[in-house]
Amino acid sequence: MRLCFFYDDITHTGGIERVISLLCAQFTTSHRDLDIEIVSQFRSSKTLAYDFPGTKITYLSEKNYDAKPHSPQRMFRILGNVLNVRKHFKKNKYDVIVGQAYPNMILLYLAGVSLKNVVAAEHVYYGYYGSLLQKLRLHIYKKCSKVVVLTSKDKECYDKFFPSKHTCVIPNPVVLTETYTSPLDSKTIVAIGRIQYQKGFDTLVDVFNRVHEKYPDWIVKIYGDGNLRKELEQQISNSGLNGVVNLMGRTNEIHKKLREAAFFVLSSRFEGFSMVLVEAQSQGVPAVSFDCPNGPSDIIENGVNGILVENQNKDALYDGISYMIEHPEQRKSMGKNAVENVGRFSSVVICNMWKKLFEGIVG
Repeated sequence: MRLCFFYDDITHTGGIERVISLLCAQFTTSHRDLDIEIVSQFRSSKTLAYDFPGTKITYLSEKNYDAKPHSPQRMFRILGNVLNVRKHFKKNKYDVIVGQAYPNMILLYLAGVSLKNVVAAEHVYYGYYGSLLQKLRLHIYKKCSKVVVLTSKDKECYDKFFPSKHTCVIPNPVVLTETYTSPLDSKTIVAIGRIQYQKGFDTLVDVFNRVHEKYPDWIVKIYGDGNLRKELEQQISNSGLNGVVNLMGRTNEIHKKLREAAFFVLSSRFEGFSMVLVEAQSQGVPAVSFDCPNGPSDIIENGVNGILVENQNKDALYDGISYMIEHPEQRKSMGKNAVENVGRFSSVVICNMWKKLFEGIVG
């Protein structure tokens, strides 16, 4: 079976690129009948951030794709690639094409590629785009063979417009070779993600300002970097939280850093599917998380393997953090339950779900 992952720039460093890497690695091990090719519209870097074993990579353009997401520059660069996309898919035939993310689906549609054997793989929550783009998305996705979403809530949204069988839920995979039951005895709270508006670290700082007054010996470590780092540093300083809320930068040792935590906090305004929540669970670290759209509620069972609080309710987040601090035995119980829960997101399980989907399309 010839399988194509169609994406904008596979040389980027991000969640979608990482997911494709994990899928390719597991497919190569578990499903050797798949002939996999990644068709990347652009090539911003000569080196790849992730490994793609057993996978052919084709670049339709050697141009740099780097530009601000949703910017006119990116839109023009994508639209300028229509002819390249049309030529490639006229010349090369695949049994299944997985269009990774909505902008790439738009390009397949504009290039006149038949969508009968195309799977639209969504990586953001349903309401991420404005009403006009949502209408165009429904028009395009209706023509696809299948739509794959990350959460049950997203499927409910699409089910209002499509037959239920047209959309299926397949979460992102996580490698679980390093599962661990962390002791959770420290007084350190960990948060991880790009320092940008979506992740809501400004909200976390606001909330922890109150937490610090009550529990002055607890600290927060935020791992990641991004375009709002300077603003967040200034907010921390203005709040008198230097040395209390710490920006640790990027790390390649996420599992190790998670094991140092008493618990994890997710303060995001929205998510597609929070892989870092699953990674925290894989290390036996429970989370306090906003019930933001759309992902945490599919991962966390409130009070069992973590705490879900009302979305963007700062008082509720404060209460959840305080509960975790004040109840170490319950915290450890949630951590043990988290490890037991995480197996359903293993790369083996997720790849089997994808393979079954492919076979249904081809068969």
